[in-house]
Amino acid sequence: MNTTPVNHSRYRTLNFKHECIICGSRAVGINFGVSSCAPCKAFFRRNARRKDVLTLPCHHSDINPFNENNTDSNDMKMRYLQIRQCSSCRLRRCFEVGMKEELIRTDEENQWHRELVDNNRKRRETLQKQELEQGNQSSLTKHLPQNYDLVSKIDWCHLSNIVYAFDTYCVKTYLEQRANIFKNEISQKEKQLNHYKMLPMSITFALGSFLKQLPAFQSLSRTNQLFLCKNNLRRLMFLNLHELNQACFSEPWQIDACKSIWEFICGPDLYKQFANIQISAEKLIIADPIMTRLWIITLFFSTPLFSYYDSKSSMIKVRKNSLLIDIQTIYITLLWKYLLNRHGPMESIRIYSNLVFAFLSMLRIGLEVNIRLRTQKDLASIHETLDDLTKLDIN
Repeated sequence: MNTTPVNHSRYRTLNFKHECIICGSRAVGINFGVSSCAPCKAFFRRNARRKDVLTLPCHHSDINPFNENNTDSNDMKMRYLQIRQCSSCRLRRCFEVGMKEELIRTDEENQWHRELVDNNRKRRETLQKQELEQGNQSSLTKHLPQNYDLVSKIDWCHLSNIVYAFDTYCVKTYLEQRANIFKNEISQKEKQLNHYKMLPMSITFALGSFLKQLPAFQSLSRTNQLFLCKNNLRRLMFLNLHELNQACFSEPWQIDACKSIWEFICGPDLYKQFANIQISAEKLIIADPIMTRLWIITLFFSTPLFSYYDSKSSMIKVRKNSLLIDIQTIYITLLWKYLLNRHGPMESIRIYSNLVFAFLSMLRIGLEVNIRLRTQKDLASIHETLDDLTKLDIN
């Protein structure tokens, strides 16, 4: 079974190429939704909201830079030169190939991201020093391939599709619902608690919206789809919460409001454990959206992440379990290829071990929270609503 890109028009600009599709220079990666070089990335960030640039006259109007009949290399160079020299043509080209203005970070988000990158860099340097001091490689690394250029063009396309789909279906859905929950700054505790049900609902619903768009999920039978949603969707709520906190900027008052909601859901004693696990996850899991989102998908296509006996529920049996194993194998292989390509064997093992440890901690606290939801009368409605969200046809 091979990984294939999403054949949908909204992903058409995500195919990773080694050249910038705007000016033809060497691309540095996927920026604002398309493969582009560093100068075009910086240009779009500076000018995307300056719509007046599009109305500026082109000083090279005698040449049509987008004439596909020009195949001569000199004509190609002239077209790219015109795009680089004319701001109007360049910005128009950025929008035509699919660059997205909404993906540009605000000043606050940039500051938060720089601090995050700096903390991760310091953490990697510390880990590298520890490895040098130990001086011994794990026996496991001897069995890992030494060629780190493992990620193919198809793999990059698949990875970029996953990142974009998560931003489109999960992050966007969560931000829309969070805006409805907290339309204004909330100062009174009573108002915060009125919304305690909506926060876990929005996290779970946003994750389900993303996972149900995956071609691998859509290829399964309805029985298997229901099996995965019923058994694994709620178990990934805290891991998804961690990723959403990394991807979304929050005002201080929003952070305080969410804290009050989780304190109400968890109770004072359990909330301390919940908060400690959140802090631990921020230290253990590096801020890499590709890695975390692949990890979420890998866990979703699993046998039940946790099961408890419920005499009132009817057991949903999975059909053709090998299909789920094949899908999970594809995603975990892609995750390892990405980690090895970016971090090398030793660091990849450390990162993956931290992922497993952090998720098991989240799973443990999630179990205790679910028990509280099922046994506390004032929280029973949350438990019922979260169970409803695991249905395929939920609106």
